Amino acid sequence: MTTSIGGTDGHTPRWLEFEPSTHTYRVDGAVIPSVTQLLDDAGLTPDYSFVPPAVLQHARARGIHVDLCCDLLDADDLDWSSVHPEALPFVEAWLAFRDYEGFTPLASQVPLYHPRYGYAGTADVVGVLPGGRPTIVERKTTSKMAATYALQTAGYGQDGMWYAPAGGGVLAPVPWERPVRLGVQLRRDGRYTLVPYDDPEDLAAFLGVVALGRWRGARRDVLGSRRSR
Repeated sequence: MTTSIGGTDGHTPRWLEFEPSTHTYRVDGAVIPSVTQLLDDAGLTPDYSFVPPAVLQHARARGIHVDLCCDLLDADDLDWSSVHPEALPFVEAWLAFRDYEGFTPLASQVPLYHPRYGYAGTADVVGVLPGGRPTIVERKTTSKMAATYALQTAGYGQDGMWYAPAGGGVLAPVPWERPVRLGVQLRRDGRYTLVPYDDPEDLAAFLGVVALGRWRGARRDVLGSRRSR
């Protein structure tokens, strides 16, 4: 198994694979670090170690269900009777965001890859705001929006990204430039909180995280293996 970070030396990427159970990305057979893995290795992701495992597992299962329902809603294929009562207000909050902000979803769970910097990730939703502005949305059901979501969306939104169909497949350059980046917190009361990510320093900070990952990767034998995510 090979792991790549920091570029492909002129190689044109062709195929992206994603294994959800291990959260593993591969491009043309090489394992690629994910955006969340890089942030986690840098110690920047939220610390949930104090949360009881059963509570954390329940929240994750609810988040997966909400995501699936929202994706089906965006595809005009949601059977509202299939939405778990606990998840219902979160899905209603997503509908409220779409309606009030005039957001038109175009694709959900979009796998992304950057050939130069050698990382991958999956954007929750890509769509357009009024005026046709391309927009990447990070959708959350958490009680608090972590500051690192700004870096996550910066990684997804920088120039030179390639994308694949949901679940993986043939890669192609993304058809947008400099998208708007938004965090949308879905709340238990059926409302949403909008968090714009427009700090120009976000990308510089994220690329610093990528550089740190490259540095660690080159010294893995000395530093020891890192926990994957």
